[in-house]
Amino acid sequence: RIVLPAGKALPEHSVKGQITLQCLQGEVAFDAHGRTVILRGGDMLYLEGGAPHALRANQDSLLLLTILLKD
Repeated sequence: RIVLPAGKALPEHSVKGQITLQCLQGEVAFDAHGRTVILRGGDMLYLEGGAPHALRANQDSLLLLTILLKD
């Protein structure tokens, strides 16, 4: 669970595992692969492991992050 107040950002980073990110409330801008996707309450995305990405909250937001780590 990630809580981001409006204007807060997570700088570009990557994780080894595949991720899903679901916006439960609010609005966030998700940057990856040279594109920006806007997620609003109920929206979800998938990203392959190792892909650089960044996130910023356009509104106070609540997100659910799942990371699949393989051995």
